[in-house]
Amino acid sequence: ETRASADSAYQAMKKVTIPEERRKVYSSIGGYPSLDGDYTVFGEVVKGLGVVDKIAAVKVDRYNRPVQDVIIKKVEVVK
Repeated sequence: ETRASADSAYQAMKKVTIPEERRKVYSSIGGYPSLDGDYTVFGEVVKGLGVVDKIAAVKVDRYNRPVQDVIIKKVEVVK
């Protein structure tokens, strides 16, 4: 049932054409088209890489989504 629902939602999505310039950015710098405008890019981790490793190690479901939400409680912006 979940798969059918996901397939239905996918079929209803507007098809997007990605310009060549944007493709170059994704292949050289990174990113993912469906995340643009909906998710924050946090930048560079300069301290606390262990936290990143812990986030990367959380258990995920078959859609690669964390079984339990990962919540970032505190950030520090360094300029």
